[in-house]
Amino acid sequence: MTRVYLHIGLQKTGTSYLQNICWGSVDRLRERGVTLVPEGRIETFWLALDVRERVDPAHDGDRVARSLSLLPGQLEAVTTPHALISHETLAQASSEQIERLLQACAGHEVHVVLTVRDLARQVPSLWQEALKAGRSERLDEYVGALRAATRRTDMDWKRLDLSAVLHRWARHVAPERIHVVTVPGGGGPRSALLERYCAVLDVATDDLEEASGPGNPALGVAEAEVLRRVNDLLPQAHRRRVPYGEVGKRYFAMGILARSDSGNARLAREHAEWCREVAEESVRTIEELGCSVSGDVADLVPGPDSFGETARVDDAAALEVATRALATMLEERMVHRLEVRAQGSTDGPAEVPGAWRRAVGRIRKALRRAG
Repeated sequence: MTRVYLHIGLQKTGTSYLQNICWGSVDRLRERGVTLVPEGRIETFWLALDVRERVDPAHDGDRVARSLSLLPGQLEAVTTPHALISHETLAQASSEQIERLLQACAGHEVHVVLTVRDLARQVPSLWQEALKAGRSERLDEYVGALRAATRRTDMDWKRLDLSAVLHRWARHVAPERIHVVTVPGGGGPRSALLERYCAVLDVATDDLEEASGPGNPALGVAEAEVLRRVNDLLPQAHRRRVPYGEVGKRYFAMGILARSDSGNARLAREHAEWCREVAEESVRTIEELGCSVSGDVADLVPGPDSFGETARVDDAAALEVATRALATMLEERMVHRLEVRAQGSTDGPAEVPGAWRRAVGRIRKALRRAG
């Protein structure tokens, strides 16, 4: 019997950092008794899609739709004492979806791992993640909708409602097998999260290395505002997982905008009491259920330094970021064209797509207004 650790999130709690280290240290983890399942990042993403019934037949291949059915065989092939499945969207799974996942893990000892963070830092990060998924609310609108919700049933609450996630999973997994790993409070070393996480997995942290790649970098407030405005101009059909995830998120937001940083977004102090109330509710749930804790539940309660005023981004600041982003995109395209020519291609001049012409036209108009 293999002990299977399901690291299910929550989102924006250091999951990308931990996953980068795990995928960069596959061999070392296997030597220490932990095998990552499935065999790669994309396959793990496919598994999360299948578990949560988010497979899109129009864009996802048959292999994606078979991900959950392949999991029992993948677990049977594990030769180490422990296996690790890590994807931050699994926390949002419904009770029925959790049951399907656990059935695929039948015959193994399942443990659930939850990384958690104080709301004052998690909410601005989740708002940015919503922008990276094609949405266009301002931060104050995003927080206002969370606070105004009479029931925590929409997708935004499912991403951060620790109490609800714990209760939902505890109906299927014994609470003593649910491990809560707290993200250290502001100013704490990043390595402390890895140490707490690996303590649950019972592996040493020495010589573990991050995989190469961008991870999921945060955006500065001006960069986030540009992304928000761009999203607002996109057709709704293009703001879905396909094609937005590849082009809007990974190329434009993470690959272009994240190269510069105009400062972090922060929750206003008027939300401090609300954050503390939600944190105290989460702490009570952890204690009442009897979940194990790696770290300190006090890390969930934000201190005064977690709050501050996020300055409004004016048009001039947004225009500067947008112009710099366009220059970066044009430079990359030009470098690519030079490489093609250096290889002896006889292709004619590169055709400028309509989307590029429209984007340049909007920048020209904005420059004229600013001038």
